[in-house]
Amino acid sequence: MAVKSRLALAVAWTPEFREAPEFRWLQAWVRVQAESLWDEVELVEDLPPGEIASETLIVGERCLLGRRSLAAMRQSLAEGAIAAVPRRLAESGLPGLDRIRTLRGIELAENAVLSSTTRGMAPVSAPHPALLLAPEGASRQRGGSPASILAGEGPSLNPVTAGLCHEFIDYYGEVREDILPYLDAECREVLEIGCGRGATGAFLQDRLGCRVTGVELNPVVARSAAERLHRVVVGDAVVVDVGGPFDAVVACELFEHLAEGEVFLHRLRSWLRPGGRAVLSVPNVGHHAVVEDLLAGRWDYLPVGLLCFTHYRFFTRQSLEETIRAAGFTDIEILPQRTEPPSWIDDLPGELEVDAESLSTQGFYVVIRNP
Repeated sequence: MAVKSRLALAVAWTPEFREAPEFRWLQAWVRVQAESLWDEVELVEDLPPGEIASETLIVGERCLLGRRSLAAMRQSLAEGAIAAVPRRLAESGLPGLDRIRTLRGIELAENAVLSSTTRGMAPVSAPHPALLLAPEGASRQRGGSPASILAGEGPSLNPVTAGLCHEFIDYYGEVREDILPYLDAECREVLEIGCGRGATGAFLQDRLGCRVTGVELNPVVARSAAERLHRVVVGDAVVVDVGGPFDAVVACELFEHLAEGEVFLHRLRSWLRPGGRAVLSVPNVGHHAVVEDLLAGRWDYLPVGLLCFTHYRFFTRQSLEETIRAAGFTDIEILPQRTEPPSWIDDLPGELEVDAESLSTQGFYVVIRNP
C-alpha cells in the first residue's frame, strides 16, 4: 500500500485579518491548491513541540500561493532542501508588474518564472511570505508560532527559492491621498465609511484641519482607527447611527461591497449638510484586464481589486451613474482613474463597438454634491 503524503498547513494570522472575509477566503483557496498535491492536508495553529513527521506549509495571511509554485517548492524538498520559499511577484523583476490585476495575470507571471531557470536565484530574506518545510526543517522550528517562523526568529533554515507568490496590499493601512483634490478645502466635519486603521482619515485631518468620524465593520481594525480619528463607529454603514450632518463623506472601494447599495445612497443624503459633497472611488468592471480574462473564459475572484471576493455589484460608468441618479442625486461628476490602454485595442475589428476609455479605466472617482 502506498504511503499517503501529508501536509500540515499553518497560516500566520493577525487578529485583524482573521476577521476579514476576503482573506479567510484567500487562505481557503491556498488550502485547495495544497489539497491537489498532498493526499491529506491538516490545518494547524502552531508547530507541535515534538518531532514532526509531515511536510509543513506556513503561509502569510495575505499571500496567494498557487498549485504550480507549491509543486516547485515540493520538488526542492525532494531534491534535498529542508525549506523552500517562493519569490514575491513584486520582487520578481518581471516586466509589466503594474498591469497585473487578475488571477490569470498572476498565473502568467508564475508561468514565466517557472519556465525560466531558478538555479542561483538570490535568496528571499525574512520575513518570508511562505515556507514549505521538510520534516527535518519543521522539527527545527517545533513549538514556534507561524508568524515567528516566517519572521526568521527560529533556527536558521537557509531555504532555497522556488516558485512565485503574490502578497496583497495591507488595505487597512492605505492612505488615499488621491481623493484630496475632490474635497472642499473648507470642509470641517468629514465622515469616512470603511476607515480601516484611520490612515486616510488622519491624512485628511492633517491636510484640511478637519475632524474625521470613521465607520469600520472590522472591530479589531476599528480600535486602531479610534487612536487616530476624532470618532469611530463600529458596524455596518447601512445600519449604524453615525451622527452628522457632515460637510463631506468619503467612501473608497466600498460601494461595490454593499448588498444594499440603494439604502446606502439614501442614507448618504441624510449625512450631508446642504452644499456638502460625497467622494466615492468605485472599480470599473469594463477595464481591459477583466475583458481579457473573459475572452479567455476566466472570471476569478481575489481578495483585493477589480474582482474582489466580497463585491456584490460590478459597475461600468453608465450603470454607476444610473444607480446614483436613481437614488435622487442630480449634481454628480464621474471621473476616470486611467491606466495604460491595452496594446491590442487598435487591432480590434472595425465592426465591434469599442469604448476605449472604459478599457483603460480601472475605476472612477464619483463626486456627489448635495443641493
